[in-house]
Amino acid sequence: MKKLIYIYLLLIIPLSVKANDSLTLKECIQYAIENNLSIYQESLKVNQASLGVKQAKWQYAPSIGGSINGTFNAGRSIDPRTNAYIDHQFFNNTSDLSLNWTLFQGFKKKYQLKFEEYQLQASQYQMQNTKEQLVFEVIQAFYDVEYNFELLEITKAQIELSEKIVDRAVSQQELGLKASADVAEMKAQLEKERLLSLQAQNKMMEAKARLVNIMNYNAPLNALSLQFEQPSILAKDFGTEESIYTTFSNHSALLKTHFLTLQSSHQNLKSEKASYLPDLGLYASINTGYFQTNIDESGQVIPFRSQWQNNMNQTVGVRLYIPIFHQNTQRLAVQRAKIQVAESDALLKQQQQELRRTVGNDYREWKAFQKEIEQGKKVIKANDMAYEIALQKYEEGLIDIVTLLTVKQKLGQAEVDLLLSELNYLLKEKLLLFYQGNQFWI
Repeated sequence: MKKLIYIYLLLIIPLSVKANDSLTLKECIQYAIENNLSIYQESLKVNQASLGVKQAKWQYAPSIGGSINGTFNAGRSIDPRTNAYIDHQFFNNTSDLSLNWTLFQGFKKKYQLKFEEYQLQASQYQMQNTKEQLVFEVIQAFYDVEYNFELLEITKAQIELSEKIVDRAVSQQELGLKASADVAEMKAQLEKERLLSLQAQNKMMEAKARLVNIMNYNAPLNALSLQFEQPSILAKDFGTEESIYTTFSNHSALLKTHFLTLQSSHQNLKSEKASYLPDLGLYASINTGYFQTNIDESGQVIPFRSQWQNNMNQTVGVRLYIPIFHQNTQRLAVQRAKIQVAESDALLKQQQQELRRTVGNDYREWKAFQKEIEQGKKVIKANDMAYEIALQKYEEGLIDIVTLLTVKQKLGQAEVDLLLSELNYLLKEKLLLFYQGNQFWI
């Protein structure tokens, strides 16, 4: 595996794309975070929750409203001034301004505000959790591309070895030193390896397409080039499984989302219970009107301005509402709120258990892949030596072509196994870094 590899993942590379335009893993992650639609949708939910908090705060303010009515009457009707029947046309106008202010509602507004604040915080952590999930989706897709690219390089190296063997075998056949059956077997193996190389190329393009979709990359597929670096397999001390989980549980956006959802459900329950208590409110109003039937001693209609001032009245009062029975609606609402609290609590505990298992599995797999890498390097060294010996024996006629090809295939498989272990190791290592609060993509 090369120390630093710049690749263009198409057979034909556009001239407009330069090597320094290649994206690293970190750059792919940052691009995905900035352009992924799921994160944008979560940001809209945060904005909605923010509006919910503002609305809950405004519930403390009084309600003020006014109205103006104008009525034209014809025929037999009631005089709005005297309530007597009259039989002629007239016009009247009424206006009012009213205020309603809830002074006490069993602290319902307080609990509703707390509920909305917890919902806002939960939505913010949910957006963070969506980002974190996206990060590891990008990492997985990026490593899939790298794996298939390196697999393609391994198949090319195998093809190069096979071509040399075939060329040598053909020359020896012409001299009568090799049987035609051996040459045919070698050529068949060469064609098989070319097929495997083509399949690796196709899988690499499929992996790249998945990465482009996750990133929401706004460019043609062939415009994206990636920069791979040789994995650094160094011994690290992440502590114990329990210490890793304890650290992660203190900053996990997923757990905080469920915890805040639980807290909001508690506030919702308190809000529903508050409806059992009396409701105390203040109300006030100002009313006035103009009536065309309102005449003075001379029989003239009193002017609008005079009636507006003379007919004005003010009202101030206190309202107390005591809930007694309302079709059992409130009792059922409280029961539903209790169930919601229980569901939120169970979901939080379930997520804690799942995360504990996930952290433990990732930690054990990380250590296992570390050992696999160490052993894999030894296997490659041994298989490389075995291949050199087998090739020499084949030249001397001590083994047949099938044995040589088998040894060669073992060498190629050992390289593939090591590659897979290295990339899995890197993935688990990044997960463990994340569990410890290291946001390496920033």
